[in-house]
Amino acid sequence: MTTTAPAPTTFTDLLADIAKGAVERELGDINPFDQVRAVADSGYGRLRLPVERGGAGSTLRELFAAIIDLAEADPTVAHIYRTHFWLTEDFLAAQGPATDRLLEHVGDGKVFGNATSERSGRPAGSQEFSTTLTRTGDNYRLNGEKFYTTGTLFSDFVSVWAVDDDATPTAVVIPTDRAGVTILDDWDGFGQRRTGSGTTRFTDVIVHPEEIVRRFDRDDRPPSTQGAFVQLYLHAVVAGILRTVVSDAKDLVLARSRNFSHADSLSPSDDPSVQQVVGELASLAFVAEATVLAAADTLDTAAESAVDGVPDAPLANTAAVAVSKTKVVLDDLATRAATVLFEAGGASASSRTKDLDRHWRNIRTITLHNPRRLKAQAVGADILTGQPLPANGYF
Repeated sequence: MTTTAPAPTTFTDLLADIAKGAVERELGDINPFDQVRAVADSGYGRLRLPVERGGAGSTLRELFAAIIDLAEADPTVAHIYRTHFWLTEDFLAAQGPATDRLLEHVGDGKVFGNATSERSGRPAGSQEFSTTLTRTGDNYRLNGEKFYTTGTLFSDFVSVWAVDDDATPTAVVIPTDRAGVTILDDWDGFGQRRTGSGTTRFTDVIVHPEEIVRRFDRDDRPPSTQGAFVQLYLHAVVAGILRTVVSDAKDLVLARSRNFSHADSLSPSDDPSVQQVVGELASLAFVAEATVLAAADTLDTAAESAVDGVPDAPLANTAAVAVSKTKVVLDDLATRAATVLFEAGGASASSRTKDLDRHWRNIRTITLHNPRRLKAQAVGADILTGQPLPANGYF
């Protein structure tokens, strides 16, 4: 039974509780199981569901604003929910019995993860998989290994891409506690360390026909904003981190009891050069958030144009270009802000207990999801030649 999700403004206490332990969890490599569950129980995960389905009926701009809020509290928890919100969008657009059932699970507070990428010699973003979905009697058997399965460690269900007996890429959604599903906590990145972005294995996992949600038709690729959505989500997490960079800079300055002997003021907070640093950080954070929300507006416009779940092609392209531009700018802007932060303090800013380096590590890890140079080239080609953006999940 679903209940109506609260409006985003009612999550203040939840976000404050999550933020309290974020540094401790990061320093101690502690998985945020309780925090992910608290977000689900609060109704955060069903913000995009229509009110009649027990959700808040939020626009995409409102959703991305809420994601920025969550990322400010803890970017690890926010990143874990990336697949959940993406799949919610996918289920809403699909409009079928299988996805209706899955939307009921979203309404009941279940969390969704992903198992798409594989470690192989194939190009990243291709729809070629080694994971297999084999017909066995009335059901199927799923076998294979995935990596970068962000969030699956914390999820109730996982979306898996495999190839069926006809070599057709096929997506299934199954419970993570089903026999044969093994989730390894083996992600070793220097940032976003507790997102569960490691390995998930599938060994003779039973898949029922109704759990197949999509088959990929290589000859029919309708316009979509799903790739743009999942990419903008990353930038929203970055924007949330930059908010914390500003608040950490403020706390760092106000906690300092002395300044350099050759500075313009004995008090760091009265020092014009320190004030300039904090002002620059606040400006960078503002621009990042404003850019993400402006791109979210283009996603809203494309979503509103959809007929039977398929958006208008030019509007979908406009959204993808806007999101690509966002990455081109934010990658440099955000990593610079995470470095400038240290100019607000002295040598003590490098104290491990402050964990201020986490911002650069987390931002840099997020920006590595796809190359900035390829995004800039694709935007330029679109402007100069009208060449469409690549039709894959990176756009």
